[in-house]
Amino acid sequence: MMRISTLVLSAALSLCGGVATAHAQDIANGQRLSERWCSECHAIGSIPGKLERTPSFASIAAKQGVTADVIASFLLMPHATMPNEPLSRQDAEDIAGFIMAMKK
Repeated sequence: MMRISTLVLSAALSLCGGVATAHAQDIANGQRLSERWCSECHAIGSIPGKLERTPSFASIAAKQGVTADVIASFLLMPHATMPNEPLSRQDAEDIAGFIMAMKK
């Protein structure tokens, strides 16, 4: 009985580890995408934004309650004030990871 429980636990941990790896954020890709699609309006890192009314990525990351999941979900919804870039879920997660990396 103990051997079966150990096997089940090992299998479950293997599956969960694979899922976490599949959804890992690629911050370097998030930076590349942000520089290409977001820097026209938002200040990202040392690159200043061109529109004063848009928040910088650092200020977005600093807002209370903002998480990478919140940002990724926001990026995947249509917006009246933002261009609707063709982002995949992984791209949105990568951009969100890049933004959250600016949190101080």
